[in-house]
Amino acid sequence: MSILKKAALALTLALFCVHAAQAADALKIGSLPAADSLILHAAQKDGVFAAHGLDVEVVPFQSALELGAAMRAGSLDGHFGDIINVLMQNENGAPQIIVATTSHSSPKARFFGLAVSPKSSAESLADLKGKTCSIGRATIVDFVLDSLLAQEGAAGSLEKRDIRQIPVRLQMLLSGQIESALLPEPLLSLVEGQGARVLLDDRKLDLPLAVIALRKPGNADDPAFADRIQRFRAALKEEAERINAAPDAYKAMMQQLGLLAPKAAEHYAMLRFEDPFTPLGLPSEEALRRYAEWMQQNRLLKKGLPALSDIVFQEKK
Repeated sequence: MSILKKAALALTLALFCVHAAQAADALKIGSLPAADSLILHAAQKDGVFAAHGLDVEVVPFQSALELGAAMRAGSLDGHFGDIINVLMQNENGAPQIIVATTSHSSPKARFFGLAVSPKSSAESLADLKGKTCSIGRATIVDFVLDSLLAQEGAAGSLEKRDIRQIPVRLQMLLSGQIESALLPEPLLSLVEGQGARVLLDDRKLDLPLAVIALRKPGNADDPAFADRIQRFRAALKEEAERINAAPDAYKAMMQQLGLLAPKAAEHYAMLRFEDPFTPLGLPSEEALRRYAEWMQQNRLLKKGLPALSDIVFQEKK
């Protein structure tokens, strides 16, 4: 065999190995029906993950409880959720690392808000003192409510009522059976469109609110794992730019995916990914500490906050 033929064969084999390695980079990512989970679904549908050598399957879940169980069982390679879930799962046998932030409170957009019933006469937070606010206890909603009340100097001023099923929570709010509820977008826009009023929102919190985390392999220092994360992040960045450039088209996609109810669509201000916070921004140690301290106060975390490098992807400089 000539030298040229040998070189050509070697190149072909090398390319085949590269292709095979990339084709093997299959990721099964659990997701919840939140507005910013759009970035995962859209990157899959647009072929952006595939263009970066990733075969991503987005697996829908209806509750963080079910998603967490799937992560602990090892049936998922990662998930979209919040920092509370990441810290709890990490402590309970599903080591993982945060690789992206999909929503971060910003003066330009709201992600959570305190809404009062259309039947309520309350016009301010002071008017709600001692009255009932519906939440999902021990969730990001519970954390955000406490953070908002503390920010307003009104910690403990509302009586929390744990209503896990979101459709029930919405109906009770709209019918006046509960005075107020802390809700995420686009549900906040949905109830606002039906007469509810938003008295307080998260635009001043300055916190990461939703993240994507990947399961850590046995050898977290494996260069192949770091490379996979880099390609995953590059795909998210590309998809974020697509969404920002064509908000109406992706708003329609949200409706097709069931992430945005038709009744909420006309009132909902389309999400926008904002550099440096999303999607490539990563939680700071201070932000993680705020979550961990709240979780410890509410007996959700026993071992405390892991080292930042153990739970948040570190860019190589």
